[in-house]
Amino acid sequence: MTRVLPGRLPLTNRGQASIGRSQTSQAVTFPAPKGGLVTTADMASQAPGSASVLRNFLPTLTGCAIRGGSRRAGLAADGGAIRSAFKYKYGSNEKLFMATASAIYNMTAPAAPPAPTAAEVSGLNGGDWCAFQHTTAGGSFLVCLNGADARRVYDGSTWATTPAITFSDTTTMAQLNYGWLFKNREFFLKNATLDAYYLPVNAIAGAASVFPLGGVMKKGGSLLTGFSWSLESGDGLSDLCVFVSTEGEIAVYSGSDPSSASDFALKGVYQIGKPLGKNAWIRIGGDVLIATTDGLTPMSQVFEREFFQRERQALAQVSVSRPIEDDWRQAANATGSGWTLKPWVEQNLVFVAFPDNSVVSDKTFVLNVLNGRWSTISNWRANCFETLQGGLFFGSLGGYCWQGDTGGTDDGLTFTATYLSQFTPAGQFGQRAAASLAHMYFRAKSRPKVQLFARADFDRTAPPFDRVTEGDTASPEWDVGLWDVARWDGVSEMLRYDFRQNVRAAGDMLAVGCVITSGGAVKLDLEVDLATLQVSTGEGSA
Repeated sequence: MTRVLPGRLPLTNRGQASIGRSQTSQAVTFPAPKGGLVTTADMASQAPGSASVLRNFLPTLTGCAIRGGSRRAGLAADGGAIRSAFKYKYGSNEKLFMATASAIYNMTAPAAPPAPTAAEVSGLNGGDWCAFQHTTAGGSFLVCLNGADARRVYDGSTWATTPAITFSDTTTMAQLNYGWLFKNREFFLKNATLDAYYLPVNAIAGAASVFPLGGVMKKGGSLLTGFSWSLESGDGLSDLCVFVSTEGEIAVYSGSDPSSASDFALKGVYQIGKPLGKNAWIRIGGDVLIATTDGLTPMSQVFEREFFQRERQALAQVSVSRPIEDDWRQAANATGSGWTLKPWVEQNLVFVAFPDNSVVSDKTFVLNVLNGRWSTISNWRANCFETLQGGLFFGSLGGYCWQGDTGGTDDGLTFTATYLSQFTPAGQFGQRAAASLAHMYFRAKSRPKVQLFARADFDRTAPPFDRVTEGDTASPEWDVGLWDVARWDGVSEMLRYDFRQNVRAAGDMLAVGCVITSGGAVKLDLEVDLATLQVSTGEGSA
Protein backbone atom coordinates (compact mmCIF):
# COMPACT_ATOMS: atom_id res chain seq x y z
CA MET A 1 0.00 0.00 0.00
CA THR A 2 1.36 3.39 -1.01
CA ARG A 3 1.99 5.85 1.82
CA VAL A 4 1.29 9.55 1.28
CA LEU A 5 3.15 11.60 3.85
CA PRO A 6 1.52 14.74 5.33
CA GLY A 7 2.49 17.93 3.54
CA ARG A 8 3.68 16.04 0.48
CA LEU A 9 2.10 16.48 -2.96
CA PRO A 10 1.54 13.37 -5.03
CA LEU A 11 3.94 12.82 -7.88
CA THR A 12 3.22 11.69 -11.41
CA ASN A 13 5.47 10.55 -14.19
CA ARG A 14 5.31 14.17 -15.40
CA GLY A 15 6.48 15.64 -12.13
CA GLN A 16 4.66 17.25 -9.20
CA ALA A 17 0.88 17.35 -9.57
CA SER A 18 -0.89 20.72 -9.45
CA ILE A 19 -3.62 21.21 -6.86
CA GLY A 20 -5.53 24.46 -7.60
CA ARG A 21 -4.08 27.67 -9.01
CA SER A 22 -1.45 29.38 -6.88
CA GLN A 23 -1.65 33.03 -5.96
CA THR A 24 0.67 35.46 -7.69
CA SER A 25 1.82 38.76 -6.24
CA GLN A 26 2.93 41.80 -8.19
CA ALA A 27 3.51 45.52 -7.78
CA VAL A 28 1.13 47.75 -9.74
CA THR A 29 2.50 51.25 -10.41
CA PHE A 30 0.38 54.42 -10.37
CA PRO A 31 2.16 57.45 -11.90
CA ALA A 32 2.02 60.87 -10.27
CA PRO A 33 -1.38 62.50 -10.98
CA LYS A 34 -0.16 64.79 -13.79
CA GLY A 35 -3.51 64.25 -15.50
CA GLY A 36 -5.42 65.94 -12.67
CA LEU A 37 -8.95 65.00 -11.69
CA VAL A 38 -10.78 62.78 -14.20
CA THR A 39 -14.33 61.71 -13.33
CA THR A 40 -15.30 60.44 -16.78
CA ALA A 41 -13.02 57.37 -16.91
CA ASP A 42 -14.62 53.92 -16.98
CA MET A 43 -13.30 50.37 -17.04
CA ALA A 44 -12.64 50.47 -20.76
CA SER A 45 -11.00 53.92 -20.93
CA GLN A 46 -8.33 54.17 -18.30
CA ALA A 47 -6.40 57.40 -17.76
CA PRO A 48 -3.07 56.51 -16.11
CA GLY A 49 -1.54 59.38 -14.20
CA SER A 50 -4.88 60.94 -13.28
CA ALA A 51 -7.01 60.98 -10.14
CA SER A 52 -10.56 59.89 -9.40
CA VAL A 53 -10.50 62.10 -6.26
CA LEU A 54 -8.34 65.22 -5.97
CA ARG A 55 -9.75 67.32 -3.15
CA ASN A 56 -7.91 70.28 -1.59
CA PHE A 57 -4.97 69.77 -3.91
CA LEU A 58 -4.07 72.22 -6.68
CA PRO A 59 -3.17 70.77 -10.11
CA THR A 60 0.43 71.41 -11.19
CA LEU A 61 2.56 70.52 -14.20
CA THR A 62 4.16 67.64 -12.30
CA GLY A 63 1.12 66.37 -10.39
CA CYS A 64 -0.63 68.11 -7.54
CA ALA A 65 0.30 70.21 -4.51
CA ILE A 66 -1.71 70.60 -1.33
CA ARG A 67 -3.52 73.92 -1.12
CA GLY A 68 -2.90 76.48 1.59
CA GLY A 69 -5.37 77.37 4.29
CA SER A 70 -7.58 80.43 4.61
CA ARG A 71 -8.15 83.26 7.06
CA ARG A 72 -10.94 85.77 7.60
CA ALA A 73 -9.61 89.04 6.21
CA GLY A 74 -12.70 91.25 6.41
CA LEU A 75 -16.33 91.40 7.55
CA ALA A 76 -19.14 93.30 5.84
CA ALA A 77 -21.10 95.35 8.36
CA ASP A 78 -24.51 94.09 7.18
CA GLY A 79 -23.48 90.43 7.63
CA GLY A 80 -25.05 89.37 4.34
CA ALA A 81 -23.51 86.78 2.05
CA ILE A 82 -20.85 88.17 -0.26
CA ARG A 83 -22.38 87.97 -3.75
CA SER A 84 -19.67 89.42 -6.00
CA ALA A 85 -16.08 90.68 -5.94
CA PHE A 86 -14.20 93.07 -8.23
CA LYS A 87 -11.15 95.30 -8.13
CA TYR A 88 -9.86 98.66 -9.34
CA LYS A 89 -6.28 98.91 -10.58
CA TYR A 90 -4.65 101.97 -12.10
CA GLY A 91 -0.94 102.56 -11.70
CA SER A 92 -0.04 101.76 -8.09
CA ASN A 93 -3.62 102.26 -6.92
CA GLU A 94 -5.16 98.79 -6.44
CA LYS A 95 -8.31 98.20 -4.40
CA LEU A 96 -10.50 95.18 -3.70
CA PHE A 97 -14.29 95.50 -3.38
CA MET A 98 -16.89 92.96 -2.32
CA ALA A 99 -20.66 93.33 -2.43
CA THR A 100 -23.59 91.92 -0.49
CA ALA A 101 -27.20 92.27 -1.64
CA SER A 102 -27.41 95.75 -0.10
CA ALA A 103 -23.92 97.33 -0.06
CA ILE A 104 -20.40 97.54 -1.54
CA TYR A 105 -17.39 97.24 0.81
CA ASN A 106 -13.74 98.16 0.42
CA MET A 107 -11.85 95.03 1.46
CA THR A 108 -8.37 96.25 0.49
CA ALA A 109 -7.18 96.71 4.08
CA PRO A 110 -10.15 96.06 6.40
CA ALA A 111 -9.98 95.76 10.16
CA ALA A 112 -9.44 92.15 11.19
CA PRO A 113 -12.70 90.36 12.01
CA PRO A 114 -14.76 90.32 14.13
CA ALA A 115 -14.55 94.13 13.66
CA PRO A 116 -16.99 94.98 10.83
CA THR A 117 -16.10 97.15 7.84
CA ALA A 118 -18.47 100.02 7.03
CA ALA A 119 -20.04 100.13 3.58
CA GLU A 120 -18.69 102.53 0.96
CA VAL A 121 -21.97 102.29 -0.99
CA SER A 122 -25.14 101.36 0.91
CA GLY A 123 -28.90 101.18 0.37
CA LEU A 124 -28.60 98.96 -2.70
CA ASN A 125 -31.15 96.52 -4.09
CA GLY A 126 -28.88 93.84 -5.56
CA GLY A 127 -25.44 92.32 -5.21
CA ASP A 128 -24.93 90.53 -8.55
CA TRP A 129 -22.50 93.05 -10.03
CA CYS A 130 -20.64 93.17 -13.32
CA ALA A 131 -17.54 95.40 -13.36
CA PHE A 132 -15.15 96.55 -16.06
CA GLN A 133 -12.55 99.30 -16.22
CA HIS A 134 -12.46 102.08 -18.83
CA THR A 135 -9.45 104.40 -19.09
CA THR A 136 -9.88 107.68 -20.95
CA ALA A 137 -8.10 111.01 -21.09
CA GLY A 138 -10.08 111.99 -17.99
CA GLY A 139 -8.85 109.09 -15.86
CA SER A 140 -9.51 105.42 -15.24
CA PHE A 141 -13.02 104.42 -14.16
CA LEU A 142 -14.44 101.20 -12.74
CA VAL A 143 -17.95 100.82 -14.20
CA CYS A 144 -20.33 98.60 -12.19
CA LEU A 145 -23.85 97.37 -13.03
CA ASN A 146 -26.26 94.99 -11.31
CA GLY A 147 -29.65 95.41 -13.02
CA ALA A 148 -31.30 96.68 -9.83
CA ASP A 149 -29.53 99.96 -9.02
CA ALA A 150 -28.27 102.93 -10.98
CA ARG A 151 -24.84 102.37 -12.51
CA ARG A 152 -21.97 103.03 -10.09
CA VAL A 153 -18.65 104.52 -11.24
CA TYR A 154 -15.47 104.49 -9.15
CA ASP A 155 -12.69 106.91 -10.16
CA GLY A 156 -9.99 105.61 -7.82
CA SER A 157 -11.19 107.41 -4.70
CA THR A 158 -14.94 108.09 -4.92
CA TRP A 159 -18.11 106.21 -5.89
CA ALA A 160 -20.79 108.08 -7.85
CA THR A 161 -23.84 107.60 -10.04
CA THR A 162 -22.73 110.50 -12.23
CA PRO A 163 -22.04 111.30 -14.94
CA ALA A 164 -25.32 109.76 -16.04
CA ILE A 165 -26.39 107.82 -19.11
CA THR A 166 -29.49 109.04 -20.92
CA PHE A 167 -31.80 107.05 -23.17
CA SER A 168 -34.19 107.94 -25.97
CA ASP A 169 -36.77 105.44 -24.66
CA THR A 170 -38.02 104.60 -21.14
CA THR A 171 -34.88 102.68 -20.18
CA THR A 172 -33.16 103.65 -16.89
CA MET A 173 -29.61 103.05 -15.66
CA ALA A 174 -30.98 100.64 -13.02
CA GLN A 175 -32.12 98.31 -15.81
CA LEU A 176 -28.58 97.81 -17.11
CA ASN A 177 -27.25 94.53 -15.77
CA TYR A 178 -24.08 93.95 -17.75
CA GLY A 179 -21.45 95.91 -19.66
CA TRP A 180 -18.10 95.62 -21.41
CA LEU A 181 -15.64 97.61 -23.46
CA PHE A 182 -15.27 97.08 -27.20
CA LYS A 183 -12.89 99.27 -29.22
CA ASN A 184 -13.06 102.03 -26.58
CA ARG A 185 -16.86 102.00 -26.65
CA GLU A 186 -19.01 100.94 -23.68
CA PHE A 187 -21.75 98.39 -24.41
CA PHE A 188 -24.58 97.54 -22.01
CA LEU A 189 -27.34 94.92 -21.74
CA LYS A 190 -30.84 95.58 -20.44
CA ASN A 191 -32.77 93.34 -18.02
CA ALA A 192 -34.90 90.60 -19.62
CA THR A 193 -34.63 91.96 -23.17
CA LEU A 194 -32.71 91.34 -26.37
CA ASP A 195 -31.66 94.99 -26.50
CA ALA A 196 -28.12 96.25 -26.13
CA TYR A 197 -27.02 99.88 -25.75
CA TYR A 198 -23.78 101.65 -26.56
CA LEU A 199 -22.09 104.99 -25.92
CA PRO A 200 -19.90 107.10 -28.20
CA VAL A 201 -16.21 106.21 -28.44
CA ASN A 202 -14.20 107.09 -25.28
CA ALA A 203 -17.35 108.27 -23.46
CA ILE A 204 -18.27 107.08 -19.98
CA ALA A 205 -21.66 108.81 -20.03
CA GLY A 206 -24.07 110.69 -22.28
CA ALA A 207 -26.70 109.57 -24.75
CA ALA A 208 -26.89 105.80 -25.25
CA SER A 209 -28.11 104.33 -28.53
CA VAL A 210 -30.09 101.11 -28.72
CA PHE A 211 -28.81 98.11 -30.67
CA PRO A 212 -31.70 95.58 -30.93
CA LEU A 213 -30.94 91.90 -31.42
CA GLY A 214 -34.49 90.56 -31.27
CA GLY A 215 -34.41 89.77 -34.96
CA VAL A 216 -31.02 88.08 -34.68
CA MET A 217 -31.53 85.73 -31.73
CA LYS A 218 -34.05 83.17 -33.02
CA LYS A 219 -34.57 81.24 -29.78
CA GLY A 220 -35.74 84.20 -27.70
CA GLY A 221 -34.71 84.52 -24.08
CA SER A 222 -32.71 87.63 -23.24
CA LEU A 223 -29.17 88.90 -23.57
CA LEU A 224 -27.04 87.66 -20.69
CA THR A 225 -23.42 88.62 -21.32
CA GLY A 226 -20.99 89.91 -23.93
CA PHE A 227 -17.32 90.55 -24.59
CA SER A 228 -14.74 91.39 -27.21
CA TRP A 229 -12.94 88.50 -28.83
CA SER A 230 -10.20 88.25 -31.42
CA LEU A 231 -9.41 85.57 -33.95
CA GLU A 232 -5.80 86.42 -33.19
CA SER A 233 -3.99 86.61 -29.87
CA GLY A 234 -4.57 89.99 -28.27
CA ASP A 235 -6.40 93.11 -29.43
CA GLY A 236 -6.26 94.19 -33.04
CA LEU A 237 -8.16 94.84 -36.23
CA SER A 238 -9.73 91.38 -36.05
CA ASP A 239 -11.52 92.14 -32.76
CA LEU A 240 -15.12 90.97 -32.77
CA CYS A 241 -18.05 92.03 -30.59
CA VAL A 242 -19.87 89.03 -29.11
CA PHE A 243 -23.41 88.97 -27.66
CA VAL A 244 -24.56 85.87 -25.73
CA SER A 245 -28.18 85.05 -24.89
CA THR A 246 -29.64 83.03 -22.04
CA GLU A 247 -30.48 80.30 -24.59
CA GLY A 248 -26.87 79.86 -25.66
CA GLU A 249 -27.08 81.77 -28.93
CA ILE A 250 -23.96 83.77 -29.84
CA ALA A 251 -24.15 86.70 -32.26
CA VAL A 252 -20.74 87.79 -33.56
CA TYR A 253 -20.20 91.22 -35.15
CA SER A 254 -17.18 92.77 -36.83
CA GLY A 255 -16.50 96.47 -37.28
CA SER A 256 -16.46 99.37 -34.84
CA ASP A 257 -19.51 101.62 -35.37
CA PRO A 258 -22.84 99.99 -34.41
CA SER A 259 -24.73 102.88 -35.99
CA SER A 260 -23.49 101.85 -39.44
CA ALA A 261 -24.93 98.67 -40.93
CA SER A 262 -22.13 98.59 -43.49
CA ASP A 263 -19.43 98.91 -40.82
CA PHE A 264 -20.87 96.80 -37.99
CA ALA A 265 -21.62 93.54 -39.81
CA LEU A 266 -23.11 90.32 -38.46
CA LYS A 267 -20.66 87.47 -39.07
CA GLY A 268 -23.05 84.80 -37.86
CA VAL A 269 -25.18 83.36 -35.06
CA TYR A 270 -23.96 80.20 -33.37
CA GLN A 271 -25.26 77.77 -30.76
CA ILE A 272 -23.58 76.57 -27.56
CA GLY A 273 -24.97 75.18 -24.31
CA LYS A 274 -26.88 77.54 -22.04
CA PRO A 275 -24.41 79.86 -20.26
CA LEU A 276 -24.27 79.54 -16.48
CA GLY A 277 -24.05 83.21 -15.55
CA LYS A 278 -23.20 86.67 -16.79
CA ASN A 279 -19.78 86.48 -15.08
CA ALA A 280 -19.23 82.84 -16.06
CA TRP A 281 -16.54 83.43 -18.69
CA ILE A 282 -12.85 84.30 -18.70
CA ARG A 283 -10.22 85.41 -21.15
CA ILE A 284 -7.21 83.07 -21.34
CA GLY A 285 -4.52 84.21 -23.74
CA GLY A 286 -6.19 84.85 -27.06
CA ASP A 287 -9.25 82.74 -26.29
CA VAL A 288 -12.44 83.13 -24.27
CA LEU A 289 -13.83 80.23 -22.20
CA ILE A 290 -17.58 80.24 -21.49
CA ALA A 291 -19.11 78.11 -18.72
CA THR A 292 -22.19 76.40 -20.16
CA THR A 293 -24.42 73.44 -19.38
CA ASP A 294 -22.32 71.47 -21.89
CA GLY A 295 -19.01 72.36 -20.24
CA LEU A 296 -16.33 75.04 -20.36
CA THR A 297 -16.51 75.96 -24.05
CA PRO A 298 -13.65 77.76 -25.86
CA MET A 299 -14.80 80.37 -28.38
CA SER A 300 -12.05 79.15 -30.73
CA GLN A 301 -13.82 75.76 -30.91
CA VAL A 302 -17.28 77.13 -31.69
CA PHE A 303 -16.24 77.38 -35.34
CA GLU A 304 -15.04 74.27 -37.17
CA ARG A 305 -13.50 76.61 -39.71
CA GLU A 306 -13.85 80.37 -40.00
CA PHE A 307 -17.43 81.23 -39.01
CA PHE A 308 -18.81 77.75 -39.73
CA GLN A 309 -20.80 76.30 -36.83
CA ARG A 310 -19.38 73.26 -35.10
CA GLU A 311 -22.09 70.85 -33.96
CA ARG A 312 -23.07 71.30 -30.32
CA GLN A 313 -22.37 67.61 -29.61
CA ALA A 314 -18.88 68.07 -31.04
CA LEU A 315 -18.36 71.12 -28.83
CA ALA A 316 -18.93 68.95 -25.76
CA GLN A 317 -16.12 66.68 -26.93
CA VAL A 318 -13.60 69.56 -27.04
CA SER A 319 -14.79 71.24 -23.85
CA VAL A 320 -11.99 72.23 -21.46
CA SER A 321 -14.02 70.63 -18.66
CA ARG A 322 -14.32 67.30 -20.48
CA PRO A 323 -12.25 65.42 -17.82
CA ILE A 324 -14.81 66.37 -15.12
CA GLU A 325 -17.89 66.33 -17.34
CA ASP A 326 -19.98 64.23 -14.94
CA ASP A 327 -19.32 66.52 -11.97
CA TRP A 328 -19.72 69.65 -14.12
CA ARG A 329 -23.13 68.60 -15.46
CA GLN A 330 -24.34 67.63 -12.01
CA ALA A 331 -23.43 71.07 -10.66
CA ALA A 332 -24.92 72.84 -13.70
CA ASN A 333 -28.20 70.96 -13.43
CA ALA A 334 -28.40 71.69 -9.69
CA THR A 335 -27.77 75.45 -9.96
CA GLY A 336 -28.72 76.65 -13.43
CA SER A 337 -26.90 80.00 -13.23
CA GLY A 338 -25.03 82.32 -10.91
CA TRP A 339 -21.59 80.86 -11.71
CA THR A 340 -18.46 83.04 -11.61
CA LEU A 341 -14.99 82.37 -13.02
CA LYS A 342 -11.84 84.12 -11.87
CA PRO A 343 -8.25 83.59 -13.06
CA TRP A 344 -5.39 83.74 -10.56
CA VAL A 345 -2.79 84.81 -13.08
CA GLU A 346 0.21 84.55 -10.76
CA GLN A 347 -0.46 80.84 -10.19
CA ASN A 348 -1.90 79.99 -13.64
CA LEU A 349 -5.12 78.81 -11.99
CA VAL A 350 -8.81 79.48 -12.62
CA PHE A 351 -11.42 79.17 -9.85
CA VAL A 352 -14.98 78.20 -10.78
CA ALA A 353 -17.54 79.05 -8.09
CA PHE A 354 -21.26 78.32 -8.21
CA PRO A 355 -24.15 78.75 -5.75
CA ASP A 356 -24.16 76.39 -2.81
CA ASN A 357 -27.03 73.89 -3.07
CA SER A 358 -28.27 70.64 -1.58
CA VAL A 359 -27.05 68.51 -4.50
CA VAL A 360 -23.48 69.83 -4.84
CA SER A 361 -22.46 71.56 -1.64
CA ASP A 362 -19.17 73.11 -0.57
CA LYS A 363 -17.21 72.65 -3.81
CA THR A 364 -15.08 74.83 -6.07
CA PHE A 365 -13.58 73.62 -9.35
CA VAL A 366 -9.94 74.58 -10.02
CA LEU A 367 -8.31 74.57 -13.46
CA ASN A 368 -4.60 74.83 -14.29
CA VAL A 369 -4.56 76.80 -17.55
CA LEU A 370 -1.09 75.58 -18.55
CA ASN A 371 -2.11 71.94 -18.90
CA GLY A 372 -5.91 71.93 -18.63
CA ARG A 373 -5.91 69.79 -15.44
CA TRP A 374 -8.57 69.95 -12.73
CA SER A 375 -9.08 69.51 -8.99
CA THR A 376 -11.67 70.55 -6.41
CA ILE A 377 -11.58 72.59 -3.21
CA SER A 378 -13.85 72.08 -0.22
CA ASN A 379 -14.26 73.80 3.15
CA TRP A 380 -14.21 77.32 1.66
CA ARG A 381 -17.87 77.78 0.56
CA ALA A 382 -16.77 80.51 -1.82
CA ASN A 383 -19.38 82.50 -3.75
CA CYS A 384 -16.87 84.56 -5.75
CA PHE A 385 -13.12 85.10 -6.12
CA GLU A 386 -10.82 88.05 -6.80
CA THR A 387 -7.09 88.71 -6.59
CA LEU A 388 -5.22 91.59 -4.96
CA GLN A 389 -1.48 92.25 -5.22
CA GLY A 390 -0.89 88.64 -6.22
CA GLY A 391 -2.97 87.16 -3.38
CA LEU A 392 -6.22 85.20 -3.65
CA PHE A 393 -9.42 86.37 -1.90
CA PHE A 394 -12.97 85.05 -1.87
CA GLY A 395 -16.35 86.07 -0.54
CA SER A 396 -18.43 83.67 1.49
CA LEU A 397 -21.42 83.43 3.79
CA GLY A 398 -21.97 85.69 6.78
CA GLY A 399 -20.39 88.71 5.08
CA TYR A 400 -16.83 87.41 5.31
CA CYS A 401 -13.98 88.23 2.97
CA TRP A 402 -11.36 85.49 3.15
CA GLN A 403 -7.79 85.26 1.97
CA GLY A 404 -7.18 81.88 0.40
CA ASP A 405 -4.14 79.67 -0.03
CA THR A 406 -2.40 81.12 3.01
CA GLY A 407 -1.25 79.47 6.23
CA GLY A 408 -1.89 75.84 7.11
CA THR A 409 -5.40 76.01 8.59
CA ASP A 410 -8.85 77.23 7.63
CA ASP A 411 -9.27 79.99 10.20
CA GLY A 412 -7.50 77.93 12.87
CA LEU A 413 -9.22 74.64 12.01
CA THR A 414 -7.55 71.70 10.31
CA PHE A 415 -8.52 70.62 6.80
CA THR A 416 -7.96 67.36 4.96
CA ALA A 417 -6.59 66.84 1.46
CA THR A 418 -7.44 63.60 -0.35
CA TYR A 419 -5.97 61.97 -3.43
CA LEU A 420 -7.20 58.72 -4.99
CA SER A 421 -5.73 57.43 -8.23
CA GLN A 422 -7.72 56.13 -11.16
CA PHE A 423 -8.92 52.54 -10.87
CA THR A 424 -7.03 49.94 -12.85
CA PRO A 425 -7.18 46.16 -13.23
CA ALA A 426 -4.29 44.34 -11.62
CA GLY A 427 -4.22 41.80 -14.46
CA GLN A 428 -6.79 41.01 -17.08
CA PHE A 429 -10.26 42.55 -16.93
CA GLY A 430 -12.52 40.52 -14.68
CA GLN A 431 -9.65 38.95 -12.74
CA ARG A 432 -10.24 39.60 -9.06
CA ALA A 433 -7.29 40.95 -7.07
CA ALA A 434 -6.47 41.96 -3.51
CA ALA A 435 -4.19 44.83 -2.41
CA SER A 436 -2.11 44.34 0.73
CA LEU A 437 0.64 46.98 0.75
CA ALA A 438 0.75 50.58 -0.51
CA HIS A 439 3.96 52.48 -1.24
CA MET A 440 3.80 56.21 -2.12
CA TYR A 441 6.35 58.95 -2.67
CA PHE A 442 5.99 62.63 -1.78
CA ARG A 443 8.03 65.79 -2.34
CA ALA A 444 7.98 68.07 0.69
CA LYS A 445 10.16 70.37 2.80
CA SER A 446 9.56 68.28 5.91
CA ARG A 447 8.27 64.77 6.54
CA PRO A 448 4.45 64.77 6.57
CA LYS A 449 2.03 62.51 8.41
CA VAL A 450 0.20 60.44 5.82
CA GLN A 451 -2.54 57.83 5.73
CA LEU A 452 -2.33 55.55 2.70
CA PHE A 453 -5.32 53.49 1.60
CA ALA A 454 -6.60 51.35 -1.25
CA ARG A 455 -10.06 51.11 -2.79
CA ALA A 456 -11.75 48.70 -5.18
CA ASP A 457 -14.41 48.89 -7.90
CA PHE A 458 -14.95 52.68 -7.97
CA ASP A 459 -15.40 53.11 -4.23
CA ARG A 460 -14.19 56.70 -3.77
CA THR A 461 -14.61 57.03 -0.01
CA ALA A 462 -11.62 58.08 2.08
CA PRO A 463 -10.70 56.92 5.59
CA PRO A 464 -10.69 59.37 8.50
CA PHE A 465 -7.28 60.63 9.54
CA ASP A 466 -6.66 62.95 12.49
CA ARG A 467 -2.87 63.06 12.68
CA VAL A 468 -1.98 66.66 11.84
CA THR A 469 0.98 67.79 9.74
CA GLU A 470 2.13 71.24 10.85
CA GLY A 471 4.80 71.94 8.25
CA ASP A 472 8.27 73.41 8.63
CA THR A 473 7.93 76.51 10.79
CA ALA A 474 11.66 77.12 10.34
CA SER A 475 10.89 78.17 6.74
CA PRO A 476 7.90 80.50 7.07
CA GLU A 477 5.91 81.94 4.20
CA TRP A 478 7.10 85.23 2.76
CA ASP A 479 5.16 88.16 4.24
CA VAL A 480 3.77 85.88 6.97
CA GLY A 481 6.75 85.12 9.19
CA LEU A 482 7.73 87.80 11.69
CA TRP A 483 10.86 89.76 10.79
CA ASP A 484 13.73 89.23 13.27
CA VAL A 485 11.70 86.42 14.88
CA ALA A 486 11.15 83.72 12.28
CA ARG A 487 14.10 81.62 11.16
CA TRP A 488 15.08 82.01 7.51
CA ASP A 489 17.68 79.26 7.37
CA GLY A 490 15.31 76.27 7.22
CA VAL A 491 14.90 73.76 4.45
CA SER A 492 14.43 75.61 1.17
CA GLU A 493 14.39 72.64 -1.23
CA MET A 494 11.79 69.93 -1.64
CA LEU A 495 12.98 66.58 -0.32
CA ARG A 496 11.67 63.16 -1.26
CA TYR A 497 9.84 61.05 1.32
CA ASP A 498 8.24 57.64 0.91
CA PHE A 499 5.76 55.67 3.00
CA ARG A 500 4.83 52.00 3.13
CA GLN A 501 1.61 51.02 4.87
CA ASN A 502 -0.58 47.91 4.95
CA VAL A 503 -3.89 48.33 3.14
CA ARG A 504 -6.92 46.17 2.33
CA ALA A 505 -9.04 46.21 -0.79
CA ALA A 506 -10.27 43.45 -3.10
CA GLY A 507 -12.09 43.63 -6.40
CA ASP A 508 -11.77 43.75 -10.17
CA MET A 509 -10.39 47.31 -10.23
CA LEU A 510 -8.00 48.81 -7.67
CA ALA A 511 -6.82 52.32 -6.77
CA VAL A 512 -4.38 53.79 -4.25
CA GLY A 513 -4.76 57.02 -2.32
CA CYS A 514 -3.60 59.17 0.55
CA VAL A 515 -5.09 61.50 3.15
CA ILE A 516 -3.15 64.40 4.69
CA THR A 517 -4.48 66.69 7.43
CA SER A 518 -3.02 70.20 7.46
CA GLY A 519 -3.09 72.10 10.72
CA GLY A 520 0.02 74.23 11.19
CA ALA A 521 0.73 77.94 11.12
CA VAL A 522 2.33 77.85 7.66
CA LYS A 523 1.25 76.40 4.35
CA LEU A 524 2.50 72.89 3.66
CA ASP A 525 4.91 72.48 0.77
CA LEU A 526 3.91 69.01 -0.36
CA GLU A 527 3.37 67.31 -3.71
CA VAL A 528 2.18 63.79 -4.49
CA ASP A 529 4.48 61.59 -6.56
CA LEU A 530 4.11 58.04 -7.86
CA ALA A 531 2.73 55.12 -5.88
CA THR A 532 2.56 51.33 -6.04
CA LEU A 533 0.21 48.66 -4.72
CA GLN A 534 1.31 45.13 -3.91
CA VAL A 535 -1.46 43.04 -5.41
CA SER A 536 -2.30 39.33 -5.32
CA THR A 537 -4.32 37.73 -8.08
CA GLY A 538 -5.77 34.28 -8.45
CA GLU A 539 -7.68 32.05 -6.08
CA GLY A 540 -7.90 33.28 -2.54
CA SER A 541 -7.61 36.94 -3.47
CA ALA A 542 -11.34 37.51 -3.24
